[in-house]
Order: sequence, then structure tokens, then C-alpha cells
Amino acid sequence: MNLRHTLFLVTIGLVGILALAGCDSSPTPTPTAPAPTAAPTSPPSPTAVPTNTPLPPTPTPAPTITLPPPTNTPIPSSPTPTATNTFIPATAAPTATPTETEVPLKFAAPKLVSPATGDSVTAGRDDIIFRWAPVGPLGGNECYLLTLRITNATTGQYGEQSFIAQPTCNDSGTTDPVTFVVARRAPAPDYAGLVAIAGDGGPYRATWTITAVQNNGADPDKPDPSQYIPISPTSAPFEFEIRE
Repeated sequence: MNLRHTLFLVTIGLVGILALAGCDSSPTPTPTAPAPTAAPTSPPSPTAVPTNTPLPPTPTPAPTITLPPPTNTPIPSSPTPTATNTFIPATAAPTATPTETEVPLKFAAPKLVSPATGDSVTAGRDDIIFRWAPVGPLGGNECYLLTLRITNATTGQYGEQSFIAQPTCNDSGTTDPVTFVVARRAPAPDYAGLVAIAGDGGPYRATWTITAVQNNGADPDKPDPSQYIPISPTSAPFEFEIRE
């Protein structure tokens, strides 16, 4: 065998040995680059030590006052007053003392005769003749006072007038009945003005009364009440009809 052939075989052998050696050994790890080193940080500031502030003393709680439960004290009821029969003596009414212008009533009320209920006269045609029983003998300034009212029966409007019956003054009290005339028209005493006041359209109701009075200077046809004083009660009224 020549040298060239020998070198060739040697080379083949070496290649085989190297191939076997590569299969049995582990691959060599590739070295890694080292991690970058972090920049150093400043050390933290020291934490301040907390100050132990003393707590204020706990206030002592005020003692709890427990009130006793309320009691329902009954209120005494007021005693019912006992009724007493107190006798109150009757006091007599004071007796009126007549003044200088007063005259005590000396007669009973006159009693009327006519015209009465159911009687009638015609206005403007008939005079009215009034008659009544005397109360007794009258003095020189004592007379009878006639009050006459004429009312319109339809409207209720009326006229009223009083007359001092001059012919009856100082009446002896023996003439029965006493008479006084009121004429149908003027001169006074008349009733024409009363009919006019009552208004047209009758019929009319005529009402009249008599009172004994003391005349102290009153006008007989228009007597002022301050100028005469009653000396008897007023009679009960009579009523009759006046037609137109």
C-alpha cells in the first residue's frame, strides 16, 4: 500500500472518531449577556418618630338622676254647694210723691156710649156726635179730652188728633150722657183734616177714647200734652166706620 492510500485511510478514521465524539458530548451553552445593573436609589428619609400626645382625662360622667315615677294624686272635687232657701223680704214700691204739676187720678175711666162698633157716618156729610157717661162733677179747669184716630182701611195710613171738649169743662156730672160734636168740616173741631191725612180711597176706621184732664191753658183744638194733666185713666177705645 502506498503512502497516499495510507493517509486517506487515516483521515477517514479520524473523521469517524470525531463524528462519534460529537454525538456523545452535550453542546456548550452560549453565554448570555449579564443583566444591566439598576442605578442605585437614594436611601429613604428616616420616618419621624410619632410623638405620644397625652390624651385628655376622660370626664367623669354626671350621675344619672332617676326620678320616681309620677303618682296620680286625685284632685279633691269641690263640694256641691247646698242650696239654701234665703228669704228676701219684699220691698214695697215707693209711693210716687206728686210734684207741683202732678195731680193724682181722682176719677175712674170714662165709659163710652156711641158711636160704637157697627155704627157708621159719611165723610163730608155727617158730623160725628160722641157720647159717654160722666165720671163725676168736674172742677172749673177740669174737662174731657177726646182723642180721635181715622185710619184708611186699605192702606193703613192714619191721622190722629186730640180735642179738649170745651162744653164739658166744669160738667156737673148729672147730665148723662155727656155729648161732644166734631164737625164734618172746618172750623174746628172737625175731622176733615184727619180724613185728608189718611188719604183718599176709604172706607175708614175711626177709633176714639175719652180721658178726664186738668186743663192748664192748652189750646182746645190742638192741646199740648205739657199743658194738661190726666185726672182719670183713659177709657177703653170704641171703633166705627166712616164711608166716603
